[in-house]
Amino acid sequence: MGFYNSMRHVIKASGEIQYFDSKKIFNTVTEAGASKKLAIGTVKLIKEKYYKGITTKEILNLILENLKKEPGVAQRYNLKKAIMNLGPSGFPFEHYFARILDKHGYQTKVDNNIKGKRILHEVDIIAKKDNISYMIECKYHNETGTNTKLHPALYTYARFLDIGKFNTPWLATNTKCVDDAVEYAKGVNMKITSWTYPQKESLRILIESKALYPITSISLIDSKTKESLFLNNIVLATDLLKYTPKQISKITGLGAFQISQIIKEVKEICKL
Repeated sequence: MGFYNSMRHVIKASGEIQYFDSKKIFNTVTEAGASKKLAIGTVKLIKEKYYKGITTKEILNLILENLKKEPGVAQRYNLKKAIMNLGPSGFPFEHYFARILDKHGYQTKVDNNIKGKRILHEVDIIAKKDNISYMIECKYHNETGTNTKLHPALYTYARFLDIGKFNTPWLATNTKCVDDAVEYAKGVNMKITSWTYPQKESLRILIESKALYPITSISLIDSKTKESLFLNNIVLATDLLKYTPKQISKITGLGAFQISQIIKEVKEICKL
């Protein structure tokens, strides 16, 4: 790229200072489906706009604006933010992750109350695949710079032990897990799915490999429409393709033109 050494540091949302890597921008932009020309142009733009003390949020905004030049690329690139826009309660994330697992061959059931040895437990997701049963705890964050710490891993395993009815405990989160949580999970044979872990089956990979983008990836959908869709169990962007425009209008109150534009955007995001 020719400018790796000219951009030394950026400030993350957590306040941490990290070394800037232009190659990472190029790679992630192309992974989102951008052409080589757009990827090179995006890297060049960041070089021009860079100043000492620039934040990763500012860089992200510059990237997203530039990626709008090609349909669907900006939405795919901004997947992490789309997941954080699912909702503050975390409730939609449980349903969203269950839908992801369904598409990867699991049988799932959401929102479960299961009696343990001493108390009743609320289990987010029960899953089964290849005769292995999983008890899944979802830890959702809707703010950037927030990592999932050790404590959720500890209480997920404690809950698993008290229930005693499953083969494997599983912690799923939409952010990064701290190293202690990952190491603890390895020691007790607990699965972890986080934004970047494990490398070949991270949350990002599970989504992108089958174009399982949430409805919050769609830029034309506002908060009110999002809630209406969630209430009707419409979680994936591609779910909308199962409905007629008339049915979508009845659910959301949107007009025919708005719906046609949304469907067009869905197809662009999912490369259909």
